[in-house]
Amino acid sequence: MKNILAIFKADVRGLVKNVLALIIIIGLCILPSLYAWFNIYSNWDPYANTGNIKIAAYSEDEGYTGEDGTVQNMGGKILDNLKENTAIGWTMVNSGEEAIEGVKSGDYYAAVVIEKDFSYKMFNMFAEGFANPGITYYENEKKNAVATKITDTAVSTLQQSIDAQFVDVVIRTVFEQTNNVSGEIETNNKIKEFTDKLTAVNNNLITYETTIESLISANKELTTSVGKAQDEIDSLKGQVDTGIDDVTGVQNGISTTRTSLSDFNAKVKESVAQIESSLDKVVSELENTTVTDDVRKMADDMIQTMKDVNTLKKEALKLEAAIKGIKLPSDYDKETQDALNAIGSVIGNADDIREVINGLGITDAADKVTSRIEAELAKKTDSVEDAVRTCKDYASNMRNMFTNSLMPQIDGILANTEQILATVNTLLESINTTLENTGTIFDGMVSTIGSTNQSLEQMQVIIQGVSEKLKSVTELFNGTTEDERVQALRKLMSGDPDTYGEFFSEPVKIDTVEVYPIANYGSAMTPFYTVLALWVGALLLTALVKVKAEPKNLQGVKLHQLYFGRYLLFFVLGQIQALVVVLGDIYLLHCQILDKGLFWFTASLTSFVFTLLVYSLTLSFGDIGKAVAVVIMVIQIAGSGGTFPIELLPSVYRNIYIFFPFPYAINAMRETIGGMYGNMYVKSLLQLMIFAVAALVLGLVIRKPFIKWNHFVEKRMEDTKMM
Repeated sequence: MKNILAIFKADVRGLVKNVLALIIIIGLCILPSLYAWFNIYSNWDPYANTGNIKIAAYSEDEGYTGEDGTVQNMGGKILDNLKENTAIGWTMVNSGEEAIEGVKSGDYYAAVVIEKDFSYKMFNMFAEGFANPGITYYENEKKNAVATKITDTAVSTLQQSIDAQFVDVVIRTVFEQTNNVSGEIETNNKIKEFTDKLTAVNNNLITYETTIESLISANKELTTSVGKAQDEIDSLKGQVDTGIDDVTGVQNGISTTRTSLSDFNAKVKESVAQIESSLDKVVSELENTTVTDDVRKMADDMIQTMKDVNTLKKEALKLEAAIKGIKLPSDYDKETQDALNAIGSVIGNADDIREVINGLGITDAADKVTSRIEAELAKKTDSVEDAVRTCKDYASNMRNMFTNSLMPQIDGILANTEQILATVNTLLESINTTLENTGTIFDGMVSTIGSTNQSLEQMQVIIQGVSEKLKSVTELFNGTTEDERVQALRKLMSGDPDTYGEFFSEPVKIDTVEVYPIANYGSAMTPFYTVLALWVGALLLTALVKVKAEPKNLQGVKLHQLYFGRYLLFFVLGQIQALVVVLGDIYLLHCQILDKGLFWFTASLTSFVFTLLVYSLTLSFGDIGKAVAVVIMVIQIAGSGGTFPIELLPSVYRNIYIFFPFPYAINAMRETIGGMYGNMYVKSLLQLMIFAVAALVLGLVIRKPFIKWNHFVEKRMEDTKMM
């Protein structure tokens, strides 16, 4: 402690002995206060001079002439009111073009132009095709950002004033008419006519209620019918889907049959050709038979012919079964039967060929050829030739029948059937789509009917309520004397139009209760600018006063003694800065400060934290520490919540502001200016002291590893001869 005080005393003596240094130190103690005072004073009452902000105003209103000949010009009245309004610099111009041009050139911050039929629309609010009275507002946002906000507020206030006037005119008009009706009731004695109309209205309401009840019942029946129709649609859709599957199956079967028919046609042609070839060989062999061996060869050819005929018959039977298996429409019964008859003829011809060959006995003849070849051969030759020629005729007939009659008929039937089935399939798919769309429509109908019923039921309740009220009023009138009825109607329908107009134009009166009232805007900004000035003061001290102590007459001085010894000088100078700025806020600017002692204590503690933090940064990191202190100040000016509420700032400021000391110092000073709430003041100071602890850790612990590095940086900067 002795060395710490010795370092501090040596620093003070050095300042006192050097007049120039003393003057500079005095300036350092006063200069930050000027920063705070100038800013507080400039914000003292920024809206006191809004009368200097010029807004051009012009009315094109042509006025309105009432039924009694009275001329009303609401646009002119608005301009007269604006002339008396000194809160804004309302400037009357000679034309709308002049007002707009003035906004563009920057002569006016904004302009309002009242349209030509303004009064007419205001006094004809009950006319058919009613339109709102209009005022066009022009503003120059380029000239000044804050000024446009002020002009927006001025025009909004003007709109509210005109709205109030409009409501006043409407209510006056209504009650003037009701007063006239009241007078007619009194003079013409129309009570009975009035009660009769009430009764008629009530009867009509009862009729409406009955109609609505019928509509609700009909809608419920319609909902039931639609539900049944939806069920039928689902059933039909299932049947159509089944039909589509059946048609698709038949189409696949016909396609397979046509393929088989094509294969069968080729096989038939091949079989007939083989039969004819075999028969030709038989005839040739009969004509040229000379030896016994030729008889056996002829017999073999006849056996092969039998086999070919059998093959042909099998294929014909397969075709007959396939045609019978196809379920064709009744329109094709004749064509189908013709095809089956042709196939039957082919089968019959094949059987005939088989009988002819079997009747020849050619196989037995071949077995006996060795014993009786000459005799038998001479007997059979003529009959075999005749039979073979007959078989050739049958084969030729089969080929012609297949090629020219049977195959074209069958192919045509199948092709037409495929076309019909394709049309049927398309039709069924179309029906399916229609059913789906109909189901969607029915769903919408159910929803619509439900909503309609709900609305009708609500309307029914309203009508019932109104009917009950009318019934009560009618019974009340019927139960009173003639004079009592007249007085009741007069009381209901008469009144002072001016009084009612004033009430309805401003039906709600707002009582403002100020919690923690602040006298002026400058006093409200005092915490922010005072705290900012103390940080600026700490920066100026580290910029002009060396933070590194170098005692000459002390031996064995420890690192922490050097730290606290030089900091005492910064602490004392910081306290002088805090005292000066506080005295100026209180006695020079006359800021509203409810607790002057706590206000000074807050400034003193804030100065201690700020000088300790900036001092530690500079001592630990040199010029880099000074730069960090400047960056911290810049961030806190924008994002500490000292001017705009922190909730209005970008998210990055809302997320980091709690890690800086400004918000806690500002909150503590606000408590001393506007009034205390609970332990908010103590809590803010304790949060502020956390930064003092952090500064001590930085200056006494974290700084040690960087001492040599800082010394190296300083040498390199000195080498530049510029820094």
